[in-house]
Amino acid sequence: MNEFTGFTPETIDFLWELRMNNNKEWMAENKERYQKVLKEPFDALSKALTTRFLEGKKDLQMDYSISRINRDVRFSKDKSPYKPRKWMVLKEPMTTARQWSGRPVFYFELRPENFEYGMGLYEGKPAYMQAFRKKVDAAPEIFQRLAEETAAQKEFVLYGEEYKRPMGKGGYAPAVMDWYRKKTLGLTAAFEISDVLFQPELVERVVSAWEGLLPMYRYLREIEE
Repeated sequence: MNEFTGFTPETIDFLWELRMNNNKEWMAENKERYQKVLKEPFDALSKALTTRFLEGKKDLQMDYSISRINRDVRFSKDKSPYKPRKWMVLKEPMTTARQWSGRPVFYFELRPENFEYGMGLYEGKPAYMQAFRKKVDAAPEIFQRLAEETAAQKEFVLYGEEYKRPMGKGGYAPAVMDWYRKKTLGLTAAFEISDVLFQPELVERVVSAWEGLLPMYRYLREIEE
């Protein structure tokens, strides 16, 4: 695999064109282009992010998974055959995508209009979220300190739909309740397309941001359903 040296403007052009020409005929004509301007550099970025992030972190056993360009249309209302975006997750070693979807992961995603990275759950399963609230209830002052330290990193926004009814004990400080009421959990930072995408320094930028989220990741990783 080649070393990551940055994406190119052609990468973004390809994603826009795929969005506007989302059909098998167009993809067949642009297969080599897809490999060169999107798949190969994204594979290189994913390997570089993983290698750099795991340096010196002996307590973290993780690997990465990359999205396919093909869309699974069997159970989707969107029947377009391809996804005009690409993402990777850095996760605990597991055998299937369904398994990691309910566990905390680090991620990076590229779309034609922006890119984003962060940490969280792809799917907050009820059993996991119940275990999360139980852990908070056991030591709310610990989680409050962690939540406040995480919120101090202005780059990230907490996402996740909230329960309509109060869950668990509740009544904690706002920094805690922002997390406590969620159906799923995650922190994300999104940016417009910029020159950093076209430079190898993208790796250090994402890794540095991920490292700021490590305390919260470790807290969420320890939760068992």
